[in-house]
Amino acid sequence: MRGVMNKLVVASVSIFLLVMSFTGHAVVNPFKKSKNYTFSSNVSWYEHNSAAIKSGSARDGSDTNYYHLNIDKYRLMLRLGKNDPSGELENTRPLDSLTISDVSVDGRQLPIFSWCLENQQNPGKKLKQNAVVANDVCINSGGGGDFIINLDDETRNLLKSAKKLEFTIEPYGRPVKLIYTMSGYAPIMAKINKPVVVPVVKKPVVKAAPKPVVVVKPKPKAKPKPVKMCYARPPVDFKSAVPAMTYPCKDELKKTNAETKISARVEHEKKKMAAELKAASDEKRAREKSVEDNNREIEWDAKQTKLWISRCERHWAKNRSPCYCEKYLERAPAGVNNTCGK
Repeated sequence: MRGVMNKLVVASVSIFLLVMSFTGHAVVNPFKKSKNYTFSSNVSWYEHNSAAIKSGSARDGSDTNYYHLNIDKYRLMLRLGKNDPSGELENTRPLDSLTISDVSVDGRQLPIFSWCLENQQNPGKKLKQNAVVANDVCINSGGGGDFIINLDDETRNLLKSAKKLEFTIEPYGRPVKLIYTMSGYAPIMAKINKPVVVPVVKKPVVKAAPKPVVVVKPKPKAKPKPVKMCYARPPVDFKSAVPAMTYPCKDELKKTNAETKISARVEHEKKKMAAELKAASDEKRAREKSVEDNNREIEWDAKQTKLWISRCERHWAKNRSPCYCEKYLERAPAGVNNTCGK
């Protein structure tokens, strides 16, 4: 009986996974730490504002997270949105930290993304939020949920023949894989890129001798030059607590933003230091008060002892000791009897 039940459970799980693979939303593998969302051919491409768009979604509690893939002639954009099916609104899903781990076509890393990793300010295996890439070929704004790659001819051709396009992102530190099937992409881009035919008024045909065809070789595309970077630094006294920030030397806006952030962090450190000094001062005053109170108590006890002993000495002289002298009996002369209770 138990074997039959196990087979029924396995069959039910298999059917559930098969059904989920054909839905229009993301498929999540609950047995992995990372999340995999697949947006297959049942999620159609559509044209809007001269761009090919494919949008997948996944429930997140009472909200819906959207993953909009938007490609036009010039750039590819992945937009992470919340409760925005159109993908036209910016900053609907602000993120404190968005890392792009990989972009691949048919299982191989996209060459232009590899170039961005090697030509960012701090070369590495991932493209972190606000990373500075030469000539802004890759832009990870992160905070607004947008990741952009400016396309070249090689990348356009790879996308036309691709079967699937994958992004591995880390919006909260845990990897999330987004898989888009590319069937239907090439025809819609061919339609978008189709030249506009302007009607021409027909004129009488005058036959002329054919002109030789001049073939112009395309000029090789120059590689982007690295962007020179400058630093916004804190005052020397705060060098260990506030790290310097980089910005493109020719970008005044980013320079101002970096200096503003440095100033804010310095002010925060000043307030923190002032709070620590105040706490230390308060603790010192508390210790001093405790010592004063203790000394005052000792002085009071000494005065009380002196007063009572002076009273008891009159009784001790008569070889007796009443009850209120019992506490000080050890100071009485030899031979004095304790008369308390007699």
